[in-house]
Amino acid sequence: MQNNQQSIVKSVGLGFAVLSVGQIFIAAVMISGNIPNLDSELRAKAVAAVSAITLSGAFLAWYVTCWTKKVASHQPAFGITSALAANLIRLIVPLLALAYLQTSAVEVHWSEPLQIFVRETLVASYLVLLLLDILLHVVGYGGGVQTVKHHAPE
Repeated sequence: MQNNQQSIVKSVGLGFAVLSVGQIFIAAVMISGNIPNLDSELRAKAVAAVSAITLSGAFLAWYVTCWTKKVASHQPAFGITSALAANLIRLIVPLLALAYLQTSAVEVHWSEPLQIFVRETLVASYLVLLLLDILLHVVGYGGGVQTVKHHAPE
């Protein structure tokens, strides 16, 4: 049981580190871009806010995935449900942010270049984190999972 818990903590930690590095990379790219009519300080604040939004969804989804992957081999329905829940979490957080960006309050108080920049940063961050999540699954999702053995009836 202790080894199983350590394996989950290790998977969660590795996933958080990889996702954080990916988000730092995309944030650096978005901040360093030359966007006319948008102050660099405002651009940095927007990227920080978007990073917090997308990373929170990605972290929570990765945590759900790691927490349930050991049980999934013994309870396949639970594994499918948790995978769907993780995907919903990963997707719903940025979609709620995009929905907020469509409200009239944002259109009144934010300049058009800022709105466009925040939307582009949100989409770019989501896609990079999704790619990293897929790569984490391909590289390490199956590690340590025991397969269920089927026995022929006697």
